[in-house]
Amino acid sequence: MASINTVMPRISRHRDKCKTGHLCSPTAPVNASQYTVFANGKAILRRGDKVAPHKILKPPRCVPHKAKLSGSSFTVFVRGIGVGRRGDRADFGAMTGASFDVFAG
Repeated sequence: MASINTVMPRISRHRDKCKTGHLCSPTAPVNASQYTVFANGKAILRRGDKVAPHKILKPPRCVPHKAKLSGSSFTVFVRGIGVGRRGDRADFGAMTGASFDVFAG
């Protein structure tokens, strides 16, 4: 069944991917820091959760890089921290992976 929601972004969960904004590793999963609130059986991401280690170009080579989910909902929280959603800022890109049927404004 297709969703009728056209306004709220979808919730992002443990190991859903983001676009990093880097040439060496264009995508990377994000790891949840909490394991008490779930969507579709996966822990929901929150602002500050860590992007898995990936690489960034520091000419002339690619070097390891760490980053966090820096965007989140201003109205929906898990344990007091805004939930991560598709389109929220992560590293120099944004979350692309998310639930197909759980949404947050």
